[in-house]
Amino acid sequence: MSREGACRMWTTNRRHVMKQKRLIGIAGAGLGLLGIAVAQASPFYVETVPMAMPAAQKAVVAALTSHHFKVVMKLDILHLIASKQKILHIPDFNKPGFTDVRALVFCNPFLFSGLLNHSWKTASACPLDVTLYSKAAKTTVVFAKRSVYTRGTASRAVGRKIDRMVIGGLKAIPGSHSG
Repeated sequence: MSREGACRMWTTNRRHVMKQKRLIGIAGAGLGLLGIAVAQASPFYVETVPMAMPAAQKAVVAALTSHHFKVVMKLDILHLIASKQKILHIPDFNKPGFTDVRALVFCNPFLFSGLLNHSWKTASACPLDVTLYSKAAKTTVVFAKRSVYTRGTASRAVGRKIDRMVIGGLKAIPGSHSG
């Protein structure tokens, strides 16, 4: 092979390698953006309200009730566990320093029936619940989205409807903002 032919072959190979690297870079960037989009689609909805726990709990109950849910149980989680701490000896208990942690259990029988009828196993996503975490005069409400449980099932539309209704209620709390 002549020197000129070898140079042309080297240049052609170099261009080919550069094109491959560019394509890999573009594909990598695209996958990175996809990863960011997926990471942002959190399985949790978080709402922060500028209220201490008693007022926040009352506001959450009122918001859920106005959006066709019935609160059936209220649990003072932090108090219940703290009262047993002498027996349990949980290391680093309440490390974030919350002043109060509570859970509200609620339901809507029509939505439960929808889950049961479309894909009965997804009805295990009920009863619904939100957890309230309080520090000082701020309370954060966390709801595990039910569409995560119903994704890929015949109940997916019901799961999305549950999310819309619960999140709509939480957004209706005065002073709330997603966080």
